[in-house]
Amino acid sequence: MLPWPGLRRWIWWLALAAPLLAGLDRPPITPLGQGPRLLDDQLLQAFFLLRGPRPAPADPVILAIDADSLELGELLAPGEREASPLWREMGPWPWPRALQARLAAHVLERGATRVLFNIEYSQPSRYGPADDRAFAATLAPWRQRVHLAAHYGLRVEGGLEQSRLRWPIHRLGAPGLTTLLQSPRGVVEAVPGQAWIQARLGDFPPPLPRPMAFLVRPGPPPQAPMGLNFPGPAGSMPQVPAWKLLSVPASTWRGRSVLIGVTAPGLGDLQETPVGPMAGTEIQAVALANVLQNRGLIRLPLAGDGLLLLAWGGLAGWLLRRPASAGGTLQLVLALAGTVLIAGWALWALAWMRLPLAALLLAPACGGGVRAVGQGLAESRERAYLHQVLSRRVSPTLLRDILRSPGPVWNQAVGSRARCAVLFSDLVAFTPLSAVLEPADLFTLLNRYFEAMAAAVLEQEGLLDKFIGDAVMAEFGVPRSRGDRQEARSAVRAALAMQERLEALNAELAAAGRPPLQHGIGLHFGEVIAGNLGSSQRLEFTVVGASVNVTSRLAGLTRRFPQHPILISGDLLALLPGELDVVPLGSHGLKGWPVPLEVYALQGLQAAAGPSETAPAAPRSPRSHGLSR
Repeated sequence: MLPWPGLRRWIWWLALAAPLLAGLDRPPITPLGQGPRLLDDQLLQAFFLLRGPRPAPADPVILAIDADSLELGELLAPGEREASPLWREMGPWPWPRALQARLAAHVLERGATRVLFNIEYSQPSRYGPADDRAFAATLAPWRQRVHLAAHYGLRVEGGLEQSRLRWPIHRLGAPGLTTLLQSPRGVVEAVPGQAWIQARLGDFPPPLPRPMAFLVRPGPPPQAPMGLNFPGPAGSMPQVPAWKLLSVPASTWRGRSVLIGVTAPGLGDLQETPVGPMAGTEIQAVALANVLQNRGLIRLPLAGDGLLLLAWGGLAGWLLRRPASAGGTLQLVLALAGTVLIAGWALWALAWMRLPLAALLLAPACGGGVRAVGQGLAESRERAYLHQVLSRRVSPTLLRDILRSPGPVWNQAVGSRARCAVLFSDLVAFTPLSAVLEPADLFTLLNRYFEAMAAAVLEQEGLLDKFIGDAVMAEFGVPRSRGDRQEARSAVRAALAMQERLEALNAELAAAGRPPLQHGIGLHFGEVIAGNLGSSQRLEFTVVGASVNVTSRLAGLTRRFPQHPILISGDLLALLPGELDVVPLGSHGLKGWPVPLEVYALQGLQAAAGPSETAPAAPRSPRSHGLSR
């Protein structure tokens, strides 16, 4: 139990708001935003998997320093290697920078618009100063169209985290920052924007490097990071192995950007992406293609995300207040989740927009889940109470049957024809007794009587219809029937049990010096209309029809035959041939019944008769009991 009752009504709003606040978290991610960001990673990966590979863009082309290019000594015969100056110098990494420069010069001579090196040149060549001079001299004719890599990293020295920006030692075209942003799970997801560069590199002397992907277009990068829109898994981007450089046609390079870098897995440059592990050079190629085609994934600015999440939280909260049941709330949560996923997929696939889907999903899920739990607990308490109340009207067996398939029987104002046994019992000469008893004593006495009568009905799986003054009305066969004979037999057994329990109650009253009680019971089997009567605010399940009136008249007729407290109709007797010990009392005209009704006094069950016997019992002569019509 929560200490403040008012808080219980609003706690689900707090659960709704928490994911929305987490969705506004920005790098560096706090613990609040860790969970939603991890879920966002999974959703993004699922979107790429669902979409499948897309045609690779023609620009850029990767000039790949792949595993074969590094192992030409095993791939080619010595004579083949000697035939090509290019192949002679290829071997284990790193290659001489002069060789790398000749690769770039070859594609530039054949019409490449620019060459970008995804190779770090922040230290002098291990092959000596002559190698660096040859590199610079070879690329000097295209110095403005050659871009080298600048790398940003963090290192820890003396327990302090220090930023490092490593520039290339060669001065050619504008250097490109190769740093890519990763999710908390270590998945490469975006190219840094201007805001990230100012926040991380602002303390370094200008000019600051632009991300390599944005070197292919003029102007500064956008403020927000650009999400990477991968066309497919590793190998999707067009690439030419370095050792095949001389064999491809010149048209392969004409008018295209060329990215030179290592793709060999053995050199440890593999990074995790939403579409699987991929070499850093291929990821840079994806970023270049996104910029060239203007198809990078975009996100709303912080203010835009805030407005979106606020509007969604208000709408979800308003909708979640509407369902009155836990089941309805959970169905709405599923509908809201489906709406978010469909809208998120459509905007991602068609407009390349990435929404804070985790926050949009978790908000109604958490808020609706907490609200559904509260509703479920309340419903459980209500069901327990209603079960307790209903169990006082119907037998446990019938109650289980109703709860398994309730249908409209108990909650809609409908009625249907049915055949059932109706039992009516009322006390004889109770009005004079009520006049002399104190109200409290009268109330207690009636409750003791009704408790005994109700137990007899429920034991035979009957339905306690109502208590009317000092009368009890019950049915056997509604709302579920076990068959006419079975229901008639149960009604008879219930009536006999009621008589036995009255005798036991009278013994207790006699011991207390109280006068005994007498009642008259009527039993009839016939057609009724069974259903709910009342208004939309209050319904009561009952039966109506001539059969009910006949049963009530039979109970009243017992006043004329005080020796016979249980009277049954010929219609009920006909259903149980050979099973009942009865005394025929002749035909009697009953008010509301068009023809005289054959009436029998029920004495008990035939000792030797069973449910399968069909021979009728010989009725006792009324003369032997001193009775006349």
